Formats: sequence, structure tokens, C-alpha cells
Amino acid sequence: MASKKSWWQSLFGPQEQHKKADALKDIQAIIEFLKEIHPDVRELIAKFQELEELEKEREVATSGVLHVNIEAQAKLLDDILKKYSFLQNDVDINGVRVAQISRQLLRRAEQVGLHDLVKQKKKDVNWRVF
Repeated sequence: MASKKSWWQSLFGPQEQHKKADALKDIQAIIEFLKEIHPDVRELIAKFQELEELEKEREVATSGVLHVNIEAQAKLLDDILKKYSFLQNDVDINGVRVAQISRQLLRRAEQVGLHDLVKQKKKDVNWRVF
């Protein structure tokens, strides 16, 4: 049997140990993210309001000013896309954390015999999203 295992491992490599989720660290990271998100969102709102004004100006702009307006919008969108991408990545990472926390809680509930709770949460749309 040991030879089969070593053959399998040599072909596919040793199995990786899955790192256990640390709900407390995940919760703390999410709290920190949520505390810090407000300035980022406020900055994005200001940038979008600036973009909105440029778009309104573009609708009435003459052909001579149109190039300048569109270049200004492109420059502003570069900044918006970069900041929005960072925000989206952070939200996605924290979404994964929330999913891990919810799965871990359901496993713990199952272990302590709360089968009805687990069944109920698995039917809940909000819990199934994760």
C-alpha cells in the first residue's frame, strides 16, 4: 500500500494541507475593512460627480472643446477604474471571508447537533449566496 501511495504522490505531489479558517481573524479583518471603506467610497463619489459634470458639459460642448473634455474624462476614468478595482478586490476578498465564516459556523452547528438550524440556513437565500 505504501508503494501505491508514494507512486500517487510522485505523480501528483503530496496533498496540500488545507489551512483551517480562523473566524476570529476573518471577522477582525472584515471590521477593519469596513471601518476604512468610507473614505474610499467618499473619494469615488466625488470622482463620479466630477465625471458627471464633465459628461453634462460634453453634451453641450462645441467641437473645439470636445477633445479637451473627452481627454479630461479619460484621465478621470483612469483614476476611477484604478480605485474601483482596488475597492472591488477588497470587497471580493472580504466576501470570501464571510463565506468561510458562514461555512465554518454551519460545520460547528452540525457538530453540536443543531441539524434543524443547518437545514434552515442551507435553504435561506442569503446563506446560499456564500
